[in-house]
Amino acid sequence: MKFRILGILSLIAALSVSCKTGKADEPFFETRGVVLAWLDLQNPEVIDWVQKMHDNGINTVSVFGHDYGSPEYAELRQNLIDEGFAFEYEEHAMSWLLPRSLFNEHPEYFRMDANGNRVMDGNGCPSCEEGLKVIMSNVPAFVEKHKPSNHKYYTWLWDGGDICHCEKCKGYNVADQGLIFENHIIKALKEIDPEAQLAHLAYHNSTPAPSKVKPEEGIFLEFAPFFRRWDKPLSDKEAIRDGQFWSHGDYLQMLEDNLKVFPVETAQVLEYWLDLSLQSGWKMPQKKMRFYEDVYLDDLKTYASYGIKHITTYACWADANYVKMYGDVSFIDKYGQGLLNYRHEE
Repeated sequence: MKFRILGILSLIAALSVSCKTGKADEPFFETRGVVLAWLDLQNPEVIDWVQKMHDNGINTVSVFGHDYGSPEYAELRQNLIDEGFAFEYEEHAMSWLLPRSLFNEHPEYFRMDANGNRVMDGNGCPSCEEGLKVIMSNVPAFVEKHKPSNHKYYTWLWDGGDICHCEKCKGYNVADQGLIFENHIIKALKEIDPEAQLAHLAYHNSTPAPSKVKPEEGIFLEFAPFFRRWDKPLSDKEAIRDGQFWSHGDYLQMLEDNLKVFPVETAQVLEYWLDLSLQSGWKMPQKKMRFYEDVYLDDLKTYASYGIKHITTYACWADANYVKMYGDVSFIDKYGQGLLNYRHEE
C-alpha cells in the first residue's frame, strides 16, 4: 500500500476548518478506531478501507480472522503502521496464555464448575498460583506474535465463559477473577514493554465492576455494552433489548461503577455501531447495514460526558461482497466524521 498523501491532507484540512470555525484544533476523542476482519481489507479496488480511514480521521485499527503468524498478516500490519495507523490485536486470548493441552496433566490450572468438576472450557482458576505462573510465562511468546504499535494489549477472557467456583475463588465476581489474571499479565508485559497498557474488558458477564480486586497500574477499562439496543441511545435509560436483562440505565450505572475502579483518562469504549457480523447473525451473506446516526451521535455525547476519550467499534464485514450487494458504505464516513468533529460542551 502506498502512503495516502491525499488522505492525510484531507484530515489536516478538516482540522484546519475546525480551527477557522472557532472549534478546538484537536478532536475530543483521541482514539478513533475500528475492528475489522481480514477479508474487509483484501479488495481495495472495490472498498478501500485504508483510504476511508484516512479520509475520516480513523486512527486506530485491529484486524482479526487470519493467521497472526503468517507473512501475509505481518505485511498487512506493517503496511497499516506505515500508513500512520495505530495497530492493535483485540482478541480473546486466554486459550493462548493457558493452553487447553495442559488440562489432562494439570486440571487444577483450570476453572471448577458449579458442580465441583474441573473443566477446560473457557477460563482458568485465578487462585491457582502455578496456573498464574504458566500464564505469565507465556506472555513473551504472546507479545512476539501480537505486539501492538501503541503499547495497548488485549488478552480478553474466553468469550462469555463461566468463572471458577472453587473454594478459594468464592466471593469473586467475573470481573474480579478476570482482573486477577490481568494483574499478573500486566506485570509480565511490563518486563518486556515498560509502557504496556492492558485492557480489562467489561463485556457480557464481566460488565459489572470488580467488587474486591483493584487493578495494577497500566490496566485500562474497555467497556463493551453488547446487550444494549442500537436503535435507541444509551441516554434512553428505560430502553432494553428484547429478551435481555440489562436496560440502558443499568449499563450506564455499570459504566459509572467501573469508572470508580479504573482511570477515566485511559477508559475506552468498544461498541458495535458498524458491526455487520452481529447484525447478520454471524452468517454470510451480510444483511444491509442498519446505522442509526442520531443514536450514534447521542451516544458520543453520553460517553464524552463521562470523560471518555477513547472509542472504537466493530466494523467488520463491510467488504467487497457487501459493496457488490448494497453499494452504499456512507456509514463508515458518518462514523469517522462523528468522532473527528465532535466537540464537547461542558
